[in-house]
Amino acid sequence: MIQIDWTLGAQLVTFLVLVFLLNMVLFRPIREALKKRQARMAAQEGDINLMETQGQGLNSETMDKLAAARREGVTAREFLKQEGSEAEAARLEEIKREVDLEWSQVEQQIKEDVARARKALQTQTQSFAQLLVSKILGRELT
Repeated sequence: MIQIDWTLGAQLVTFLVLVFLLNMVLFRPIREALKKRQARMAAQEGDINLMETQGQGLNSETMDKLAAARREGVTAREFLKQEGSEAEAARLEEIKREVDLEWSQVEQQIKEDVARARKALQTQTQSFAQLLVSKILGRELT
């Protein structure tokens, strides 16, 4: 059971001293730090709002510049595309002439090689025929 005597008063005084000391050492610095933090956050919110407003202005300015640059880019691309098409057509025509010339030379060379090969094969036809028959029959023809 609880006895009421002088120790209760001592515990009450000890408790009050402890609360006072905790308030001085722990709670007051924490509350002050929270107040400073709250003030700093309020100031930063003002800065954030100001920067957001400036950012939106810069963003719209950047978008306008970007749209102008894209229009210039499209114009330049179309010009370069037309110029490239003309250069491509000229280069293709030049290459076609070169290929036609080279093709006629190669065709002439092939015709000459075929004629030489036919002439060489006509002289060897008889010996090839005899060799083939002898391999097929397994004996030599006389």
